[in-house]
Amino acid sequence: MTVLAALNVLLVGVWVGMYLFTTFVVSPAFKELFPDETTRGAHRRVVGRHYARVNGPLTGLLLLVVLALGLTGGFTAPLLLELAVLVLIGALVTLHVRRAGRAGAAPAPWITHLTLTASVLLCGLAVLAHP
Repeated sequence: MTVLAALNVLLVGVWVGMYLFTTFVVSPAFKELFPDETTRGAHRRVVGRHYARVNGPLTGLLLLVVLALGLTGGFTAPLLLELAVLVLIGALVTLHVRRAGRAGAAPAPWITHLTLTASVLLCGLAVLAHP
């Protein structure tokens, strides 16, 4: 496995790990700590800004690594699918941010479920892309 391939798998793992931690630890804790929806929404926005400071560059680097892998070793089917799933996740995150910005609340459950599903798929594709 090349350094770029290992970096790809590592970055996917970090991205998915952050998302899982936020979804299954931070969000449920916020429900217990801040029963009032308005207060919870205000705290979500603060955490979201800090999360974006790490996740934005991480996602950008992951995208660059996937593109570099494709340009250096060819865009195989798993790598093209990984790129497509990254674009899908980017769209879902954008939708999440826009909806939360309007309502100040948690995203619709279907956004979270689809993002979780795409994240699992992303993990598998990152591994399959580098036999």
